[in-house]
Amino acid sequence: MILETLLRWLICMVQPFYGWRVPVALLRGSARGSGKQVTLLAAGSKRWTQFIKQHFFAGEPEVVRMVRVPVWSLQKRLNEWQSSADLTVVGIDRVSAGLFLERGCLRVPFWITSWMQVPDDLKAFGRTHGHAAADMQRVRNNDLEHRLSHANEDLDEFYDRFYVPYISHRHDVGESLASRWMIRFLFKHGGLMWVIREDQRLAGGITMVQGKKCSMGPIGLRDGRLDLLRQGALAAIYVHSIQHARQAGCTRLFMGGSRPSLHDGVLHYKSKWAGGLCAHGGHLSSNFVMLLRWNRLDGPVAEFLSHTSLIHHDHDGYSALWVFPSDVPLTADNLRKHHRDLNAAGLRRFRILLPGDPPPDFECPPEVRLISLESMAHGGPEMLQTFA
Repeated sequence: MILETLLRWLICMVQPFYGWRVPVALLRGSARGSGKQVTLLAAGSKRWTQFIKQHFFAGEPEVVRMVRVPVWSLQKRLNEWQSSADLTVVGIDRVSAGLFLERGCLRVPFWITSWMQVPDDLKAFGRTHGHAAADMQRVRNNDLEHRLSHANEDLDEFYDRFYVPYISHRHDVGESLASRWMIRFLFKHGGLMWVIREDQRLAGGITMVQGKKCSMGPIGLRDGRLDLLRQGALAAIYVHSIQHARQAGCTRLFMGGSRPSLHDGVLHYKSKWAGGLCAHGGHLSSNFVMLLRWNRLDGPVAEFLSHTSLIHHDHDGYSALWVFPSDVPLTADNLRKHHRDLNAAGLRRFRILLPGDPPPDFECPPEVRLISLESMAHGGPEMLQTFA
């Protein structure tokens, strides 16, 4: 782990020199949802801006203008082009962001990690977490057991037949796939947990124990078969990882990375187990950050945030920003339902922008801030800080 920490530090220091010329593109296309024409200003490699592009546009956008600029003149080019864009996203290393870019942007991590306290009694945990209890029952009903492996030959099978096919169904493979050497590095510091039934391997995942901390690494399903999800193969990885962590004397289990949105299906699934959110320290992308800025929060940006809420840095923690959909009646029942479905444990603030007055019979949870969308319409991300 010392070697991994040193490697991330070295990459953090070298990245500003490696990526000193930054691609900047003005992109135009149909909005995901309304289909209206929208414009995005994206700076940084595709790897670091693809998440926003995929959720902002309905399809592949048209490149209106594109240049490469030195990182020290990036802010000048952004200032020149920002007025032509509905939304601006910059994917850049943290050192360059601090040295060359202005403050006042929404700082969004590339990945976020869910964690939980390891329960002494998993059955007792299930009695207070109904959705988790249903998963535990599914694992028992389908006779899903586990086996730990430290055999090198198992790793290639896991990577080629489990991990790669599964990730190809979840993300853009080219942007999200971890390299074989990285997974081998994690495997060497832990092991491979197989989920088995009648000696057949259905799913697998990397697991690592460091002192009182257990971490789940990359996971996969056999040949990417999504029907195994319904049989509880993915649930079994979580259930058996919790049991493995407890047997190893760990007090916390870290459940790997998810995209930084409350609408992300993987993050939503982990929420049934998780007790908090933290930085995804086990991924080299933790050296990078997405910076978002807008001139107007209504219109295209509001539509984007209504279907892609964003988890962002907020002081020493994480908060979420979401716009209540304009096509849903703004009632207390609807607001309670959406809050219940989206909320994640561990958020410092959950800021919800409303297209009208808050329902008078809605009892606002302590971490929630209800904000008038109209009051934010003509301001940028810095205005959010006034709603602490």
